[in-house]
Amino acid sequence: MEGQPTNKANDDSAVLTEDNTVHSSTGSANNIIRNSDFSMGLHSWHPNSCHSFIVSAESNYLGGTSTNSFGNHAVVTKRRERWQGLEQDITSRISPGLTYFVSASVGVSGPHQGSAGVKATLRLEHQYSKTSYFCIGKTSASKERWEKLEGTFTLSAIPNRVVFYLEGPAPGIDILIRSVVITCSSPKECEDNWADCGPAGDKDVILNPKFEDGLRNWSGRGCEIVLHDSMADVKIVPQSGKVFASATKSTQSWNGIHQEITGRVQPDLAYDVTAVARIFGKNVTTATVKATLWIQTAYHRDKYVGISNVQATDKDWVQLQGKFLLDASPAKVVIYIEGPPPGIDILVNSLVVKQAEKVPPSPPPPVIEVGLVYVI
Repeated sequence: MEGQPTNKANDDSAVLTEDNTVHSSTGSANNIIRNSDFSMGLHSWHPNSCHSFIVSAESNYLGGTSTNSFGNHAVVTKRRERWQGLEQDITSRISPGLTYFVSASVGVSGPHQGSAGVKATLRLEHQYSKTSYFCIGKTSASKERWEKLEGTFTLSAIPNRVVFYLEGPAPGIDILIRSVVITCSSPKECEDNWADCGPAGDKDVILNPKFEDGLRNWSGRGCEIVLHDSMADVKIVPQSGKVFASATKSTQSWNGIHQEITGRVQPDLAYDVTAVARIFGKNVTTATVKATLWIQTAYHRDKYVGISNVQATDKDWVQLQGKFLLDASPAKVVIYIEGPPPGIDILVNSLVVKQAEKVPPSPPPPVIEVGLVYVI
């Protein structure tokens, strides 16, 4: 079966100690889990059909039990099924044929006596076959102390989406998670694979970004799109290249020109967006033009995220710039240009989306969390 993992013994296991550090031959720097100790709250983590929140060591959430003695931890609550838990998409951070070791520090709480089983699981979502599941490992957890959950996995191929999650206890029992570490058994090989397979910084996500191949790969969103070499008696010509596109006969402000980019953007990577646009229409000389993402999540929920906007005119081309970052792999991603009132055409000379260049560390820019997307 595609992406079928195999379980392999591994004696070089990473060990979570009581001071919440990781001792391993590979080192914590190789951890593929984002926000592994919940120091950034629930960033990169998502509850699956339940609820979750972060508890600090000072909050005394569990009334001073030993599970609350070391640092922040996540609480997964309001669980109605055993499979409900906390998950993270790791699709872009693993490679086929390599062995990964998993070590998590977990506990439980709730109206029960004794211990309860907690499992680490992979959900493998395939494009042309049913979703499959693989149990990495399990442990018996209690209210009294943190337990270590360990296991390994290897994927022979990478499916459309790989999600790691913790599950297992009976409904009504909360899962407590202090930290999760997933490391590759061969860090050098992992780094080489990422370098070979990762998206190149100069590779354009958009296909046919300057309309040199006509309107191929482009569609109208609730309106028509037309290719031009000039308009308005040659008063409007491309800023660059030989042609431009127009989104015309709009009836709503969200009508525009769009392209699906599913599979060409990866989670946890920032992308720069640059568009050259203007407007054309009767009795309107200026209007807001926006770049927007339409996201369909793995649970078929639609999200609309504004990347950037600019005040466009009918006199000259203007440049629209923005940046976005996905924190998971959605089922569908579409980028489109929209904004002016009905009846006003949007003219687009180019739309370019590229992986943002890496720059030396600096104070982080303000980030707005909007579910699966961060607008920077």
